[in-house]
Formats: sequence, C-alpha cells, structure tokens
Amino acid sequence: MVATVFTHRRAGRRLRGVLPQRTQMWKSVRIAARDWMANERTPAQAPVPYLTRDEVERFFHAIPQSNLRDRLLFDLTYRHGLRRGEAAQLTLDDVRGGKIWVARLKRGVPGGYPLHPRSKQLLRAYLPFRPADPCDYLFRGRRRTAAPLSGGEINRLFRQYATAAQLPASRRHVHVLRHSIGVHLMNAAWDIADVQDWLGHRHISSTMIYAQITNKRREARYKTTLRSREIARTDGR
Repeated sequence: MVATVFTHRRAGRRLRGVLPQRTQMWKSVRIAARDWMANERTPAQAPVPYLTRDEVERFFHAIPQSNLRDRLLFDLTYRHGLRRGEAAQLTLDDVRGGKIWVARLKRGVPGGYPLHPRSKQLLRAYLPFRPADPCDYLFRGRRRTAAPLSGGEINRLFRQYATAAQLPASRRHVHVLRHSIGVHLMNAAWDIADVQDWLGHRHISSTMIYAQITNKRREARYKTTLRSREIARTDGR
C-alpha cells in the first residue's frame, strides 16, 4: 500500500512537470497557426524551396534576349519541371511536332507533353543558330564533342542568372524551377493528379508537398462550393 501511494505521488510530480510544458507547446502551435493564417508560407518557410511568379520572371529578365540557347533551356526546364539531367539529355528528336518527350530520371514516369507557344517560339529561333553537326542533343556541350551540356554547367548558368536577378542565395540552384512549376500549377487550380502526371511523379505522395505550401487552390475550390446546390443548407429553411 505504501509503495502504491509513493508511486502515485511520484507520477503526480512528473505530470505536474509535463503539463506546463505541453501547455506551452500548444500555445506555440496556436501562435504559429495564427501567423501562418495571417500571412501564408513564404518560399523560405515552405516544405520545398520554390520561386514566386515574380521571382521567376526576374530570373528570365536577367538572361540576355540574344542568348536563345539559355532562354530555351530554362524555359523548358521551368515549364516541364525538368531536372538538370533531364534537360541535358534532351535530343533534337525529343522536341518535334509541337511536343516534347521527357525521359524522367529517379524512376519518374516518362511521357510526351505539349509545348507552350513561348517554347515553340524560342525553339524556332534557336535551331537555325545551333551548329549543324553529328551531335544529337538539343543543348550541346563543347563544339568538338558530341556530348550534351553537362548538369554542372546548367546549374552554373542558373546560378549566374539567379545572382544577377538578386534571388535569395538559398534558391540559386536549378532544381528550384521544378518545385516552382509544381507550386504554380497547384495555385492555378490544377488537380493534384494532373500535377503528378505533368511532373512525372511515380507516387502522388511526391506531389502532395506542393499542395501544402499555399491555400490558393483550397480557397478556389471553396468558392465553387459556395455556388454548388449539392451542399446541404444549415439555416433550417
């Protein structure tokens, strides 16, 4: 009996120590939630780094208009969520008939996608200036080889233009464009399954991270729900 009472007292002391800690923890969670609702997550707070629409436009503004190769390279990278290795491996045959064929890396799902009108425009302007040689790659490396532009060089070029555009240092790597189009498509109210297909994700869990960044898609869906006759009324009329 004495041992039982002692045990209960000791447990009570432990609980008295734990409860204030948990109370403080929940206060912190509520404060963070209020801050998040007042001002949605910024790119720095998001589960993945991405660029806002304005930042992407600043990046492309930093690329000289005369540099058709780099403008096309990063246009395709952004619009189709290409990894740098996927962009490097594009061949001339991969961009024909108004479509682009993407062989996805990291066990992604390959597929053909329609080209954006801006991409078509850049492609038509770039091809006449591209050297006619045995190199099959769309973005060739050194002139005297048949090798493609390397992933390291693509990342270096991105960093160069991102620096000129004064983008945050933590987001000066080319993979940020893939995350950016994922977020932007979700904000454009694309269905999550369509974003998964566009980015070549094998598992939809990989796409879900983009749905967690902003509430724009959720709010757009809610506005359509307000006009729906399928939702029950609760005013008793």
